[in-house]
Amino acid sequence: MVTQTYSHENLRQRNYALGSLLHGIENALFFFVILYFSGAINGLFFTDLNDLERDFPMARLMWYPVYGIVLLLGFRCLPQLTRVAIFSPILIFSVLVCGVSMLWSIEPGVTIRRAIALLMTTLFGLVLAARYDWNGLVQRLAIVFGVLAVFSLLFGFIDPARGIHNEIHHGAWRGPWSEKNYLGSQMTRGLVVMMCAFAMKPSRGWIWIPIGLICFTLVLLSTSKTALLACLAAIGLFIVLRIFRRFPVLRIPVAYLFLAGTTVLIGLVLVAPDMMLELIGKDRTLTGRTDIWDALLRSIKEKPYLGYGYGVYWKEQLGPSYYVRLQLQWGIPSAHNGWIETWLSVGLLGVSLFALHFIWTFILALQRIRRGGSETYFAILVVVVFFVFSLSESAILQQNDLSWAIFVAVSAKLFAFEKPYWRNKPRENYFTQKVWRPVSRD
Repeated sequence: MVTQTYSHENLRQRNYALGSLLHGIENALFFFVILYFSGAINGLFFTDLNDLERDFPMARLMWYPVYGIVLLLGFRCLPQLTRVAIFSPILIFSVLVCGVSMLWSIEPGVTIRRAIALLMTTLFGLVLAARYDWNGLVQRLAIVFGVLAVFSLLFGFIDPARGIHNEIHHGAWRGPWSEKNYLGSQMTRGLVVMMCAFAMKPSRGWIWIPIGLICFTLVLLSTSKTALLACLAAIGLFIVLRIFRRFPVLRIPVAYLFLAGTTVLIGLVLVAPDMMLELIGKDRTLTGRTDIWDALLRSIKEKPYLGYGYGVYWKEQLGPSYYVRLQLQWGIPSAHNGWIETWLSVGLLGVSLFALHFIWTFILALQRIRRGGSETYFAILVVVVFFVFSLSESAILQQNDLSWAIFVAVSAKLFAFEKPYWRNKPRENYFTQKVWRPVSRD
C-alpha cells in the first residue's frame, strides 16, 4: 500500500514537472512570436538602411516557422479559439474579403500570399484573446515591450550609426527598426501597455513605471509627431479613466472639463489650423500626406467598390501607383492612412465592413467603464491609439503587424464578453455584475 501511494506521488510530481515545462515552452513561444511581429528582428537583421526597398528572401522565409508556431499555439487552445472567432463574425468577414479579392486583383498571386499572411496575423490575435485573460495578456505584452524599450535605448547608445538617423531626420532615434516612426509607434503602444499593466498590478509598479518613462523618452527621441500626440492622448485618457473609476464623485465635473477641452481644441484647429500645426512642427500638408491622399482619391474613384486587390496597389513600379509616384516625384511606399489603404485594397466593401466592426468595438470598450474591471484601461486605450495611428499609418488589416494582432485580441475579447479583471475580488461573468460598484479599490 505504501509502495502504491509512493508510486502515485511520483507520477503526480512527474506530471506536474512536465506540465510546468510545457507551460514554460508555451510562454517562450508566445514571447518570441510577439517579438517577431513587432518588426524589430526583421528591422535589425533583414533591412539595408542604404536601400530600404531591397528584398531579403530570408526575411520572407522566416515567417513560415512563425506561422507554424501560431498554428501550434492555436491548436493548443482550439475550443477557446473557436469561441472567440465565432463571436467576431464581422472581423472574420473583413479578413475573408481580403482573400476573396484575389478574384479581381491586378496581381492575384501577390494578393493570396499577403492575404494568407493577414489571416495568420489575425489568427495570432485571436489566439492571444483565447489563451489569456485580460491580465495575462497585458502582463505578457508588457514584458515584450519592456525588452524592446530597454534594448532600443541601449542600442541607440551602443550603435548610434545604426540606431539613430544620420542623414534624413538627422538625430532622430529609430532603434532596431528602419525608420523613426516605427520606433515612435511601438513605444507609444509600449507606454499604453505599461500604464495598463500598472493599473492591473500596482505591486509591479517598480518595473512598469520606469519602463513606461523609457518608452515616453524614446517617443520624444524619435521626433515622431503622431506618436507624441498619441502618447499625450493616451496619458490624458488614462488619467480621466482613473478619476472616473477611483473617484465617482468627480465623474460629472471631469466629463464636463474633458468635453470642454476637446471642444476648444477642435475649435482652435478649425479657426487657426496653421498655428496649431506649427505647434507640432507640421504644415497644412502634414509633411506631404495630404498631397498623397488627394492623389490616391483619384485612384479610388477608378475602382471604388472592390479596389485593386489586397496588398497589390504599391507592388509594381509601373502599376496603378505609378502615376501617383510620378505626380509627387518620390517613391511613396504606402498611403500613410489605414482607411485609404484599405479602400485601395478592397474598396468600399472592405472599408465599410471594418468601419462597422471598429465602431462596434469602440462602443463595447466604452461600456466597460460601467461594467468592466481594470481591463477597461487597456480596452479603451488600445482602440483609441489604434484609431489615431490608422490616420497616418497603414495599420488596418495589416499583415505581419503587431498593432493589428493586439487590436484583434482586444476586439475579440470585447465581442466575446470576456470576464472583467478585478484585483482582489472574485471573478464574475460580464453580465452578472451590478452596474455600479465601489471602485476605490479598482
